[in-house]
Amino acid sequence: MTAQETPPPPGVIVELVRMQSIEEERVFAGRTEAISQIALIARVGGFLEPLEFKEGQNVKRGDLLYVIQQEPYEFAVAQSQANLESAQANVDLAQLDFNRKQQLVSRDTISVSELDVARANLKEANATLALRQADLKLSELDLSYTEIHAPLDGQIGTSAFKQGAYVTANSGTLATITSLDPIRVAFPVPQSIILQAQRLDNIGTDNTLIRLQLSDGKFYMHNGKLDFLEAEANPGTDTVTAYATFENPEHMLFDSQLVDVVVSAKDAKPVMVISQSALLLDQDGPYVLKVDKEDVVKQQRISVVDQIQGLVIVGSGLKEGEQVITSGIQKVRPGIKVNAQLAGQ
Repeated sequence: MTAQETPPPPGVIVELVRMQSIEEERVFAGRTEAISQIALIARVGGFLEPLEFKEGQNVKRGDLLYVIQQEPYEFAVAQSQANLESAQANVDLAQLDFNRKQQLVSRDTISVSELDVARANLKEANATLALRQADLKLSELDLSYTEIHAPLDGQIGTSAFKQGAYVTANSGTLATITSLDPIRVAFPVPQSIILQAQRLDNIGTDNTLIRLQLSDGKFYMHNGKLDFLEAEANPGTDTVTAYATFENPEHMLFDSQLVDVVVSAKDAKPVMVISQSALLLDQDGPYVLKVDKEDVVKQQRISVVDQIQGLVIVGSGLKEGEQVITSGIQKVRPGIKVNAQLAGQ
């Protein structure tokens, strides 16, 4: 080549700016937790009758579980009922006395002071009646407490007390009912991942696919649904606890079980991407070298949303179908003409 000959334009490899769905799975360590767990306690004292359940069985809301010896409370109800009837009789008698003396006063047969005494006796009798009614309700309530029923559907654990044991309200937990269907899984998620998902609009109950990988390496048969994120981050780990709910009709999952939570985007929205090899940085920020229709190199500033799987997600600065240089960058500068070859051709 002589001095007068023009050197051929340098060759570069380019790729097209494209829209692409980013599908990425992330695995987090999670732990199952029961949504509802209730401790059964005695509200009255007495000896336990035979248990109405088998430890470990599934129970339904309203099932009878414990019976505390009822005879003393039945006697108390009968006594309260008798006291109530006696009080009612006293009210009837006081009412008759008051009515009779009211008539006698109108005829000036007795003094008004005797009527006042009769009126006071009637009020006292009515007050005693109200007290006896309250006593009856209280004794009936105590009798009802001798039967302990399941407050929710779930699995009942071991019983701390058996037949013949004397229990009171201070005895503590008799047994615990744990609701296992549905069940919740808590798992910590780094804030950086949450921010990335929010930028890609891939976070939410409709966009997130959540699966559980069990200790045998197999996936749990039911997919979960993202429930909510804690409002407060863990300052020590810079993570936010996420909660997902799973159906558990077979009771394959237990409370406080360690599981792997596999999270991915169900229907990831396409985003504008380029290869990481096209990304350049200087003191003013990220940019690329693109090739226009006349094969001339131009510098183009861009904004970067994220970098995933060897790709750069572009927020602004480029359009789909534009050509950016991925190889041979060191041989060119803005303003020169190049011989661009599309990658893969």
